[in-house]
Amino acid sequence: MENMKKYDYIIIGSGPVAYKMTAELRNSSKKILVVESDTFGGICPNYGCEPKIFLDGAIKAVLTTHQLLNKGISIPAKIDWKQLMKRKKEIFLSYPENAKKGFQNNSADIIQGTATFIDEHILEINKEKYYGAKIIIATGQKPNKLPIKGNEYTYSSNDVLSMEDLPSRITLIGAGYVSMELATILNAAGSHVEIIEYADRPLTAFYSEHVKDVVDEMKKQGITFHFSQKVSEVIKTDSEYIVKSDQGLSINTDYVVDASGRIPNIEALNLDKVGIAYDRAGIHVNEFLETNIKGVYAAGDVAKKDSKVAPKLTPIAQYEGEYLGESIESDNPEPIQYPVIGTTAFTFPQIAQVGVSVEDALKNSNYEVITYDLTPDFFYTGTNDYNAKLTLVFDKKHNLVGASEISQTAAEDINNFVNVIGLDVEASAWKNDLLPTFPALAYKVRDFIK
Repeated sequence: MENMKKYDYIIIGSGPVAYKMTAELRNSSKKILVVESDTFGGICPNYGCEPKIFLDGAIKAVLTTHQLLNKGISIPAKIDWKQLMKRKKEIFLSYPENAKKGFQNNSADIIQGTATFIDEHILEINKEKYYGAKIIIATGQKPNKLPIKGNEYTYSSNDVLSMEDLPSRITLIGAGYVSMELATILNAAGSHVEIIEYADRPLTAFYSEHVKDVVDEMKKQGITFHFSQKVSEVIKTDSEYIVKSDQGLSINTDYVVDASGRIPNIEALNLDKVGIAYDRAGIHVNEFLETNIKGVYAAGDVAKKDSKVAPKLTPIAQYEGEYLGESIESDNPEPIQYPVIGTTAFTFPQIAQVGVSVEDALKNSNYEVITYDLTPDFFYTGTNDYNAKLTLVFDKKHNLVGASEISQTAAEDINNFVNVIGLDVEASAWKNDLLPTFPALAYKVRDFIK
């Protein structure tokens, strides 16, 4: 080990886990190395949630004008895809270099390269060996590639978010978060979009009634769904692609997106070499985010956890990075305790939820479920948000424990209930201590929480 470079902490991956952890350890005397094999900053700002939400800004504006056609708007807006993508690239071009500077400002060394375990605490990076007293695996997930004939003709969500030209016809395989959000964007931009899904419904983590309304609205927008279909083959011809299923479906298209899910990004790590336990759901960790190898941790999307307690989301990765930054130097750390977590699908309308799920509450007599029709409210009629509904879950003491909403503003609206549930706010506090702005939904929460 004499000639080996030594660090107290080596973080493999430069996404939210790494950024938050190094920020927590900024004033530490520990020597830290951040290794990145792809683009600094990770998936979210480069290929995922950040560019997606950037595009969503223009898409939501366009779709709102369609909602208001002949209700105050005479000509609906249109997307200029080339112009939009040019602006997107200009805005995000500097992010990787800014991410590097951020790590350096947090007193961490950085290196571009692929890390491979050659011993429990020794990594090989760019043909050099590095020793880490503690190693944190934060490599995230990568797009799944279906094991079907012709899968070499399929693209990933990473590719879609960098397309300079918009194909006339796009087919997406899968109907999870990524697919449903991309379908909303691509359809609003002018493509004819079809979605093929193996299950009988999309977005299975959300309240089925609200999901049904989302699907119905997306159909009105022109998106075609094919449920209970198992894709078997993608065929390339001189002018197009043909997607086939075992059930006899055949779709002619110009672009095929494999949005069948994401899998742990672990292939290059050589985990078997040192015996780190993992499966298709990710690297196994305990309540301290430590693997079965002492001093080796995994956090973020690459780690296997209870999806209901800690879904694979950017804020969860950030939270785990903060936790490790605070706990990893402790001789007697506290187990990680996850907060109340809000989740959203940025479709149009959006769907969001927090706390006890409506589906679970409806099966349990200990809960009361109440649905509020928000459509008469002028806050929602102003954008002709005719789908707006809010469903709240109360326990036997009539404390709010869950919420689900479908509306054009569900992502922001549901945060009102994240606060109520997470902080365990009593109803009297909303009546006596808080007076939010009117006529936004937060004000009306005072009437819902009785």
